Amino acid sequence: MSIPLEWAQTAATVASQTCADMGFATTVTVVDQRAQPRVQLMREGAFPHTIHTSSRKAITAASRREATSVIEAENEHEPTLGAVFNEIGLITLSGGIPIIYEGAVIGGIGIAGSPGEDANGKEFDDICAEAGIAAISDQLKP
Repeated sequence: MSIPLEWAQTAATVASQTCADMGFATTVTVVDQRAQPRVQLMREGAFPHTIHTSSRKAITAASRREATSVIEAENEHEPTLGAVFNEIGLITLSGGIPIIYEGAVIGGIGIAGSPGEDANGKEFDDICAEAGIAAISDQLKP
């Protein structure tokens, strides 16, 4: 199964609005299970590089089947991982989360453009991505 367009639109819209509510101009990308684009939303004022970065985060999350924050943490112990990922079009920055339905990855969401982290040390990109997934959580339950 691939993420339905309606679910992708909802997740992207809520993630984008969550970041905007925190004062960030971001780009949100949702891809399907094959890492093909479904939805991309770019807020006015977002930096141009956020288009490519959010896409790479979503692709990495969907294809690697894990959050890019986990990959980023692994990169601290494996310094060559970032270079290898970059070479194949993936990324080792937080802000990408796989979208899971009935135990299978059906897509990924990636956020770029909200720099920094909250008081608990959680990256703002991750917070926005989680909000997008939470918006479709009822559909993701079997």
